[in-house]
Amino acid sequence: MTILTLAVKYLRGRFVASTLTAVSIALGVSLVVASVLLARGIKEGFIAGATDYNLVVGAKGSATQLVLGVVFRMDLATPNIPYTVYEGLRQDRRVETAVPIGVGDAYRGFRYVATNSAYFSAYPWRRKAFTLAAGRFLADDPPDEPTYEALLGAETARSTGLQIDDRFYEGEEMAEYPLTVVGILRPTHSADDRAIFFSLPSYWGMNEVARGMAVKPLTAVLIRPKQMSDLPSLHREINVAPDTQAVLPSGVLLTIFNMIAVAEDVLKILAIVGVIVLLYRVMRRDIG
Repeated sequence: MTILTLAVKYLRGRFVASTLTAVSIALGVSLVVASVLLARGIKEGFIAGATDYNLVVGAKGSATQLVLGVVFRMDLATPNIPYTVYEGLRQDRRVETAVPIGVGDAYRGFRYVATNSAYFSAYPWRRKAFTLAAGRFLADDPPDEPTYEALLGAETARSTGLQIDDRFYEGEEMAEYPLTVVGILRPTHSADDRAIFFSLPSYWGMNEVARGMAVKPLTAVLIRPKQMSDLPSLHREINVAPDTQAVLPSGVLLTIFNMIAVAEDVLKILAIVGVIVLLYRVMRRDIG
């Protein structure tokens, strides 16, 4: 009788225990693999959704909250900054592109994002391109003439079922300011797929507080300098100002990745310890 035959007879005689051992090992290995894949997926998602802009300018506060709220729409927006901050940056000789951003509430969980046509422009340095699945892009409304037109991200349109020319609003208090769908974007595989874009005048018109303000509010300004050598001076000058901060999105991503790496290591250790404990208990039961 060979060793293989003895092993087969042993497994048949202890079929339930052997099956449980195999399942325990499979589950433990799967947990380790799943933790690695999950961490890798989160990193790739952040990288794919990262902004093409080198600076995010907003109000003083948490740098991580500013980037997560403005770029990834994963956190509450930081306090507002005045529109004059954007105007000053747009006229700065060191700035190639300045894009104003106003982050509002949400419709069925999809965030309102106010901006202008520059946000969708096809610059040579952009990693992602905005193309239309239907309709047209937003126009830049005159400051006192909001059109309340909306451009939907791909996931927003799919989940809500909204189509071109549909009108919608969130809550009865906004019934006076419904948005009309004029365009639907193709997927960009970023946070923009889950956004509802509209013009800054429409954003101010829907905001009861902003309607009465002489200087209209913004959430942030996205900055791309003409030369990377201008980035340190821009960063320093904006941070020295009493009411604004300039954040490097790459720095925030590095912090997030470091946190993910620590969590990944903890998950691996827990998974390995769990496998060892399971094997030890099963082997003791088999021997006993």
